[in-house]
Formats: sequence, C-alpha cells, structure tokens
Amino acid sequence: MHYSLPPWSISILPDCKNVVFNTADVRVKESQVQMLPINVKLGSWETFNEEILSVDDDCEIKVVGLLEQINITRDTSDYLWYSTSVDLSSSESYLGNERWPTLTVESAGHAVHVFVNGKFSGSAFGSRVNRRFTFTGDINLDAGRNMISLLSVAVGLPNIGPHFETWNTGVLGPVVLHGVNAGPTDLSWQNWSYKIGVKGEALNLGSPDFISLIDWTEASFTTNTAQPLTWYKVHFDAPEGDEPLALDMSSMGKGQVWINGQSIGRYWTLSATGNCSDCIYSTTFRPVSCQFGCGHPTQKWYHVPRSWLKQTQNLLVVFEEIGGDASQINFVKRLVSTEN
Repeated sequence: MHYSLPPWSISILPDCKNVVFNTADVRVKESQVQMLPINVKLGSWETFNEEILSVDDDCEIKVVGLLEQINITRDTSDYLWYSTSVDLSSSESYLGNERWPTLTVESAGHAVHVFVNGKFSGSAFGSRVNRRFTFTGDINLDAGRNMISLLSVAVGLPNIGPHFETWNTGVLGPVVLHGVNAGPTDLSWQNWSYKIGVKGEALNLGSPDFISLIDWTEASFTTNTAQPLTWYKVHFDAPEGDEPLALDMSSMGKGQVWINGQSIGRYWTLSATGNCSDCIYSTTFRPVSCQFGCGHPTQKWYHVPRSWLKQTQNLLVVFEEIGGDASQINFVKRLVSTEN
C-alpha cells in the first residue's frame, strides 16, 4: 500500500488500510494579532546613575581569586560586582602610541559589563546554547593605579535535571591584560573585591515608597551616547479601553521594568539569529528546522496587567544595564481579529 504523508504529520488508519484522519488536514480559523500604538501621555523622564564598584569601597567580601557568582549571591540578585586594580608605570610603551592594552575576561555566563576607572568599556554575553563567552576589548589605562570593575549578570540556572548542581556562572576567569611591558598578565589571582547587587536594588527603587530616597535628575535624550546602568522613572495615566496592554521596549537594551512597584520582568531586546531562509521538512521535526524572525528582537512587547494600573499617576521604573533611549518607550494594545 502507498500513502501520501504530508511533512511533520500523523495519519490514523483504524483498519490498517484506510486513512480516516491526518493531522495536516486540521483547519482552524486564522487569527491575526496586531499590536497597535496607543496615545499614553508620559510625564517627564528622570534618571539616576548607578555607582561603579571600586576596590576602595567598603565591600563585605575581599579575597584572592575569582568566586562563582550564585554561591555568593544565593539568587538574591542578578548582579555581582568583581573589582580589582592594576598599577602601571609611566614608562609603559603603549602610553607613547595610540594602541591601548587589551583585556580578556572569560565568563561562565550569562553577561558581563566592563568598567575601567569608572567608565564603560563594553559588554559581552553568551547564548542559550552556550552560556560561556569571552569579552575582548581595548581599555584606556593610565599611568598609576587603575580600577577594573566587572558587573556579572546571571539570568537564572536550571534547578532540576541531571547534575544541575554542577552548573555555575559568573566571572571564573582567566582575566588577562595584554599589551603591557610585562607581557600578558593574569589578574585572576589578584585581590578582588565583591559586592552583591546594585545600589538601586538596595534602595528598592522599583517601589513607589522608596523612589524619593534619592535625588533624580531630569533626563536628557539629546546625546547619542548610551548610558549604561541607569535608572529611569516617569508617571503616566491609564489608557482608556479594556484591550490587553504591553510596553514596547524595542528602543532599550537589557534590564528590568516595574509598574507601580510590580515587576513585569526582565527585558533583553537581542536580535534573533539563525537560518530563516527555508523550512526543511525531510527529517524529524526540530524547532531549528523552520525558523522565522531572524534579525528582529526575540521579544520587544512586555505585558502590563490593567489590574495593576490606577486611573492617574502610575509609576513606570526602568533599570537599563547597557544603554537605550527611554524616550521611545511606548504603550501598545493587543487586538485579535478572526478570519473565516
């Protein structure tokens, strides 16, 4: 007997001869989902910049070597600061030319933001498939003492499955400085200072009850320079209607959002990568066999429950790690239309 079996489908033959049902023949009404901008008037944005950890700060943990992140934070925060210092002579050869030393940082995941002498030097991150990654970047070091601060960011580890207890994260090294007179210098076994979390977390800036603890600054969006580790806040009135609401965060990089003290979660507007050229039906079904959305953010809309909103004076707080344009954050509503 010969049967035509559509790709990735199942046929049912109750008498082992005649096909009475095939899953590819299932037909449903097609629904079209639209995310439409709505006119929600936001007030004036205000900002607060995070403090960069220094080895001179009063840190609870100061040890020789690099420590695993989750063992230190105990999941109380996504963030762990690693900080050390490097002393360089005024005779360093790189000081006489335009080529700066290079820093490499090997991490077990999930992301790291690098600061040198309090200034942002770049970020790196792993992937869902491979959490481990290496940051490599030129850094501006002066003669004398230089502070290197690494903010390691974890976004969760599995708590079930074989050997899940062996998974680790954070900056496990080596951390190596290249391009100095001494040659490649491994900083891994220097004295390191550690601090759990960021200041805004400790101050609970996501809550309306605590935002007055600091002096906020009126936001300026005229510069093209991305501002990492920045808190933003703004007030807004609830939109009319009863459609589901979401925040369009496509103008931002990576961070967290709160509305009226309620967390709507982490956001990370990475562009999807893969092979979106065609669908390959010739083998067993796998998600990678038919991909779409390449080059677009993996997620840019984040649900806002209407039950969390008041009629007026709602508080939106955003913590941005990498840098983005908060002035372009917008509300959208979700509309679903069904076609016969």
